[in-house]
Amino acid sequence: MIDVRKRYALENERLFDGLIALLLLAGIALLALNGPFSSVRSIRIVTFVLFTLPIAIAIVCYVRVVPAVSIIEIAGLIVWTYTVVQGVGVAAYFLFGGQIASYPGEMAEFRNFVTLYLLTVAVSAGLYTIAATQDSRPLIKWSLVAVLPVGQLATFGVYALA
Repeated sequence: MIDVRKRYALENERLFDGLIALLLLAGIALLALNGPFSSVRSIRIVTFVLFTLPIAIAIVCYVRVVPAVSIIEIAGLIVWTYTVVQGVGVAAYFLFGGQIASYPGEMAEFRNFVTLYLLTVAVSAGLYTIAATQDSRPLIKWSLVAVLPVGQLATFGVYALA
């Protein structure tokens, strides 16, 4: 196993903290750019922020904490997280979708997108950070990674019912 952190000299945790903060703020800034009173309004920006940035933040949180990580492990986590976020998004639409018939307005839509983004980041990054601390116990580590669909479904449930 080739350790990515040692190979690329990624020992500084402040670098990871800055990258996490940058990605988190970039997501909120992109949602604000796409938000109310904007001429940019595009569903592609929302899709990118809600489905791609939480994956990047979760992987950076995982690499920040885990003592040794390989490229294959990172690639597997990326594929797993992308599949979970997309699949649970579709399942949550059929479980929780179609609640109100009227459009809530631009500010409410912006608030809902920011809430969903922050909840998605909190669940995926939180589970991956906790899993990375359990490196000496692989069964617990990969069980926490495998629980991600349940956490994401709970996130969509809280978002839809709030």
